[in-house]
Amino acid sequence: MGSLIRLIFAEAAKNDLESIIDYIALDNPIAAEAVYRAIISAGALLNYFPQMGRPGRLPGTRQLTVPGLPYLIAYQINADQLTVLAVFHGARDLAQALRQRQTDLSDSGSTSGNPG
Repeated sequence: MGSLIRLIFAEAAKNDLESIIDYIALDNPIAAEAVYRAIISAGALLNYFPQMGRPGRLPGTRQLTVPGLPYLIAYQINADQLTVLAVFHGARDLAQALRQRQTDLSDSGSTSGNPG
């Protein structure tokens, strides 16, 4: 395996994940749990393989498709840290949403550890 990089979820990304899971849980709590696990597992791989995602739709970002699901994890790599900026449904206008996220992130400097 590659070397470990520090993985941080921005508050906005945590909120995205929570919203996705809450929405799915309204109809199917078991499916919501499976989606949560799949997204977290995909994100955890970035600890070891930060370049595994493709270049993002916004310069300076990368994105990873969650296997078997229509969700994307948008992230940014800085030295020894990887910041998850957002977790979005693939149909969303990712570039526009990420521009807003980067503005929000740089204004507040708000990041924190893993979701949970």
